[in-house]
Amino acid sequence: MTIYLIRHAQSAFNAVHDPKKPDPMIFDAPITALGETQARNARSEVKELDIKNVIVSPFTRTLQTAKLIFGNRLPFKINAEVREQLCNSCDVGSPPQELAKNYPHLDFDHLDDCWWHDGEKDHRGISVEPEEILLERASRFIDFLKSESIQSTAVVSHGNFIRALTGIKPNNCEVIEFEPIEGIVSQT
Repeated sequence: MTIYLIRHAQSAFNAVHDPKKPDPMIFDAPITALGETQARNARSEVKELDIKNVIVSPFTRTLQTAKLIFGNRLPFKINAEVREQLCNSCDVGSPPQELAKNYPHLDFDHLDDCWWHDGEKDHRGISVEPEEILLERASRFIDFLKSESIQSTAVVSHGNFIRALTGIKPNNCEVIEFEPIEGIVSQT
């Protein structure tokens, strides 16, 4: 039941974010030119793996990364459970209608209008997602993988979500092999 967890390529937010400075307020950040190169490099790495399906977070950066890595050769399933923990502006998503305009070949109909975390807003107007909610979401996703016997699947996701699943916060476009039944993790 091998699952390959892939963190998205470098985003415009990743390129400029400095934790000592204010949030640059880049919502649903797209990937950068460096990110495009990272995704193309990952393409050759994943080509050698037995991947038959792709689960993708609905964020622009993950959709762009998945498209560059896999093209149209595999089916994509959009799953908001694998979204990033909402910590910064880049973790506020785009509504399904907007995503559908940008990616007309993908299905976003099952997403709520606000499919990212929505709660009390901080001084930036952002609903930071508590760690315990992220961990619960990661646990639900592992249960889903097990109950549906998901295998030979890439999950294009985010650093904090992958950390919640594995304890590892990967680099951009890093591929981590994950066996949800046994809890085994290895970096490829």
